Amino acid sequence: MSQVWTRLRAGTPSSIAAVAPRAPLRVVQPVPDRPQIHLIELPLEAGPEKTQVYLVEGDPLTLIDTGVGSAQSRVALESACDGLGYALADIERIVLTHAHSDHFGLTASIREAGGALECWVHEADADFVEDYPRIVRERVADVPSLLREFGVPPSLLPRLPTTETTRRALSEAEPTSVERRLREGDRVEWKDWGLRVLHGPGHTPGHILLEDEETGLLFTGDQVMGEAIPYAENHYLDAPPDPADPLRRRPRFKGLVEMRRTLRRLRGRRDKLLLPGFGGVLPRPDRAIRDTLLHYDVRLQRIERGLRSLARIGQDVTAYEIWKGLFPAGEPVEEMMSHLVLLIGALDCLEADGLIETERRSDGVFTHHHR
Repeated sequence: MSQVWTRLRAGTPSSIAAVAPRAPLRVVQPVPDRPQIHLIELPLEAGPEKTQVYLVEGDPLTLIDTGVGSAQSRVALESACDGLGYALADIERIVLTHAHSDHFGLTASIREAGGALECWVHEADADFVEDYPRIVRERVADVPSLLREFGVPPSLLPRLPTTETTRRALSEAEPTSVERRLREGDRVEWKDWGLRVLHGPGHTPGHILLEDEETGLLFTGDQVMGEAIPYAENHYLDAPPDPADPLRRRPRFKGLVEMRRTLRRLRGRRDKLLLPGFGGVLPRPDRAIRDTLLHYDVRLQRIERGLRSLARIGQDVTAYEIWKGLFPAGEPVEEMMSHLVLLIGALDCLEADGLIETERRSDGVFTHHHR
């Protein structure tokens, strides 16, 4: 099978340089019909070099996402707010599209600026915001077990950068209280207009989109982006195995399965403009949604064809063996880890579609074969 995971993926936390710039990268009013919305670009160091947050004027003054919790990002946000006539302490409400550090990382710092602040986030991501250090440590600690179940040799597991991953994540955000836990259909209101909450899991369990039905505007967070493809989380859940599962697998949040469902739900909508967390403003919403879905569907089809070919000779395969066939030898361990999580997501999708079967070997490793 040829290499398939090739386009830039984004929407994951990234480290930040120590020197803070004096100004935001850009501040614009992207929606003529909603001049109270200001897109503010804030700096990132890796992947997409900037993230987008949105200051919405009105009562209450609202920030949609915050940027990463770094000195760079805070100074840039302060500068943007100052240019619009506000201080950080004037922000009364933060609405988070999801609980990643590059989207909620400055929340605690803004709260410390002294204003009366409320943080709103979907109920499925709220615990992550409030108990960030503990959950980060637990999820990172679970990665070796996840990769071992999918065939990574025990000799490679000590090389996984779990310590550095934890350190970096904890440097990018601090826990903070959540004043409102959102659900599908809730509204984010101002005096004379509002946004409807759409639950769109995939990138995270509690990812939301915010819909302005009057103008055809949709805030998409990291579920649909410009210039990048969203990353889908895949991690264990704190729950017992499903009694109906003969393999007694530990339950997981299967982000790519959920992301495809969300994108299919969004496909065919009549939105006029998307405001994402990365990549500018997207004036062709349906095309952006379809392109994101197509990116993953094409790669799933290639993996499925490879598994079908192996089935003809009676061969089962692990995710790790698939990775060895797709990616060059000597790939850095951190990239291997990222690619394997994506491959595990692809296998989740193929199993959910009824195209493959999964079995567990005597050593606990999962193998897969085409039906």
